[in-house]
Formats: sequence, structure tokens, C-alpha cells
Amino acid sequence: MSKSLRGLILDFLKRIYPREIEELEVIAVFYQYHRDTEIRQALAYLVDKGYVEAKKVAIPYDKRRYRTLYKITPKGIDLLEGEIVDDTVLPPEG
Repeated sequence: MSKSLRGLILDFLKRIYPREIEELEVIAVFYQYHRDTEIRQALAYLVDKGYVEAKKVAIPYDKRRYRTLYKITPKGIDLLEGEIVDDTVLPPEG
């Protein structure tokens, strides 16, 4: 299940590239079929592998709180396009 979720998240991020997206927005896209902890784990894994970059930015009205923005990296796009192979990420068909 995680392999396909990772692939789906990468595919989603590629579709909105080069835009960044907030963590809660990513969760909102996939929450119907996956728990939020599962989505967060998949995002963390993709960041650790270098397929996605995460950037913490301060919330303008409360500098003590942060939000996390995600964006697919060129390595993540290469994975989706078959230039590199990773058995731990299952890109969607088509």
C-alpha cells in the first residue's frame, strides 16, 4: 500500500510542478483512502529519498508556528518518467 501511495503523491506533485503545496493540502487530496499518519510517513520517506523537497516557512501572523511546503524534485520526476527505478515507489500506470 505504501509503495502505491508514494507513487500517487509523486504523480500529484508532478502535476502541479513547479508549484509548492502545503502538507494539509496534500493530506486533503488523499485522506479519503489513507490515514493522515500514512500520508505524512509517505511524504517523509519521499523527502528522505530526495524525490520531494520540504520547506518549513513561518506563518506570517505567528512566527513561532510553521507550515511545511512540498515540491517534487528533478529526481522525483526522473523516477516517474522511468529514468531511474526504485522498487519502494510504485508510480501510477498511464
